[in-house]
Amino acid sequence: MGVVEVIALLNSGYETLKPEILLPISVARELKLFPPPTTAAIKEYTLANGSTVHLIKISRALKVSVIEDDRVVGPVEADATISEGAEEPLISDKLASKLNIAVLDFGEGIWCFRDEVGKKERKTY
Repeated sequence: MGVVEVIALLNSGYETLKPEILLPISVARELKLFPPPTTAAIKEYTLANGSTVHLIKISRALKVSVIEDDRVVGPVEADATISEGAEEPLISDKLASKLNIAVLDFGEGIWCFRDEVGKKERKTY
């Protein structure tokens, strides 16, 4: 498995039971996760509109960190979910929690780490 640095989106509606990150096939290839290993499973996910989709899921496949100019948070072990339709990586609610991310304003892309609430605001790239 390789190391890839990407900008990932955070979506509070991406609810999971464990830390998970959704990956486009291009990123999964860079990480040597596509074609998927024999340990991968096909899982059914229900989308916000009620439709369902089948995605490739690889348990405990990655160690995810948030890298900022002034600090690094992580690594956090996460499941990788691979989607043909994804355009960019997407962080689940449980992964965001483990990475101590606090969203201050989704619309403006303002966030911070939990220990920075009221002290620092970070802007989405």
